[in-house]
Amino acid sequence: MSSAFDDVVESVRAALNAKRGEAAGRVAAIEAALRGYERALELEIAEAFAAEHQLKQPARGERALDAARKLAKVVAALPELASAAIAPPASKPSAEREREREAAPEVTPQKARPSGGKLVIIGALSGREKSGSLPLELDADVEWIDTERDGVHAVGNLPQRIRQGRVGGVVILDRIVSHKHTEPVVAAAREARVPVAFAGQGGKAQMARALAQIEEMRRERA
Repeated sequence: MSSAFDDVVESVRAALNAKRGEAAGRVAAIEAALRGYERALELEIAEAFAAEHQLKQPARGERALDAARKLAKVVAALPELASAAIAPPASKPSAEREREREAAPEVTPQKARPSGGKLVIIGALSGREKSGSLPLELDADVEWIDTERDGVHAVGNLPQRIRQGRVGGVVILDRIVSHKHTEPVVAAAREARVPVAFAGQGGKAQMARALAQIEEMRRERA
């Protein structure tokens, strides 16, 4: 017959095991999402290599961006982060949020200027003036690639130029450009440790943020 002490100890053990099971479940979810992200990265590297060497493309799978979002979602759901999060203000219509982003202060051009080669921007602006999206000081240092007009061939030998160290940074207008146009570029940039940033539809505030991100990545990799 168990004593009262034994009953208390058993209750404590059961409670601790339950807590440990919850923690193990959260860790397992993160590990599964991380493995998915790793597989997606490997797939995109294999696709870029196959495209560059005219080999058979591997079977399609989850894209790295989608896998990264899943991983971020699982991590963000951790109770330690959820409890520390500050409730956001009332949601605003998407058009109003876009106007606020476009009205954000511009990044100082000198701090956003990439070095080690030209800044390459991939994506058309649908008739808008390209120069209006960039600080004037950067005009001479920028190469625009219009995949909307010229298709995938517009990218040309950009992956090779990136690996050769002839490109200082890449900005992709990800709301305009198809992933199939940019996957080899992103893979080459990842391999050569060349900064890549995304600038939505190429608005001035979006472009300024992308340039600032490239500069920050350059400092981190220096």
